Amino acid sequence: MKKLPLNRRQILQYTAWITGTAVSAPLAGALLSGCSDSGNGDLAMTASDDTGLPVLHFFSPEQFRVVMRLADTILPRTDSPSATDVNVHRTVDSMLGLVFAEPHQRTFKHNWLALERYLERGGFAQQASEQQLELLRTLELSTDAERAEARQGLLDFKQQVIAYYLTTEAVAENFLNYVPIPGSYEPCISVDDVNNRAWAI
Repeated sequence: MKKLPLNRRQILQYTAWITGTAVSAPLAGALLSGCSDSGNGDLAMTASDDTGLPVLHFFSPEQFRVVMRLADTILPRTDSPSATDVNVHRTVDSMLGLVFAEPHQRTFKHNWLALERYLERGGFAQQASEQQLELLRTLELSTDAERAEARQGLLDFKQQVIAYYLTTEAVAENFLNYVPIPGSYEPCISVDDVNNRAWAI
């Protein structure tokens, strides 16, 4: 029985709500056009011979390790899988390198490098998870002009992580309410009746 695809407009709404800012045009365009690798494509999953990492299309191997740590700080493993458990880190790399247009690639890279410098100065890699979260929270709430590029880099990355996470089959089917075929319309039901979960479609 064929299952209906995720409602990508709803995914974008969730992403904007969670991050507190409008979703970037390149990300919205990619998702609405159906271009979401979700970590399952051949290009994203192919392993590199020398590093053990997938073949990378945007990040260097060193940057990709930061991507992995940062993605799992944003979406750690709890009763649901972490970002890297469902290959969001691979999707971010392949989408940036293979789908997004060159002007957005340049802008993202510029802000990403500023974010990397901020994380390095803050000792992100050496900190415990609580301290890492606080470092990111401080940046996200910052109004300091000197941190503006790093903050934008974090917001752009966070939006991609959340959006790609919500579009993965594993998360949609197992951790959101998922209806493969529309049923009857039931208005005014208690959220307790749907386990306090958002709908995947």
